Amino acid sequence: MLESPEELHLFEPGTLTVAPHVAEEIPDVGQYFLDWAVQGLNAAQVREVEAAINGRRCQNGWFPLESLDNIGSRGFWRGPLTYLARMTADDGSIVQEWASSRLDGERRRRIEATANHLLFQQGHAAAATWVMAVRPQAYLNLPELGDRLAATWELNLGSIRPKDVAKAVRRWNR
Repeated sequence: MLESPEELHLFEPGTLTVAPHVAEEIPDVGQYFLDWAVQGLNAAQVREVEAAINGRRCQNGWFPLESLDNIGSRGFWRGPLTYLARMTADDGSIVQEWASSRLDGERRRRIEATANHLLFQQGHAAAATWVMAVRPQAYLNLPELGDRLAATWELNLGSIRPKDVAKAVRRWNR
């Protein structure tokens, strides 16, 4: 039995509104990081980290990865957002792989490029919203993407101690 090729509903994304069903399944990377990072911090330090995260959100309220482009990864000189950059290091490849599953050639490259662009410009949920709209016949598994992102974040944060974050916050604004 031959399968007909999947029909893609390509469109230029512009600024996307995140679909509610996507927002339910894809974790907010900024909130995930805050929940992890503020353990053991005092109230003033929590507000400082929270302001740094929320100040980098885009119009749709989600955290775009491009806002981490100027964050260093050596030592504490860039503060706790260094750990957020480390936490999300694999997100591009995860989202691209999910978005382009079972595609090949030019169709795969186009989906991967646009999903990656959206991830960096508008956040995880915007990228997933676009992919779900473009590939309605693909039956892509949103919970699987959300679980995979969260598991990778947990793994990438596994070697960082809460006291490292506290130290980074103290040295952040010196």
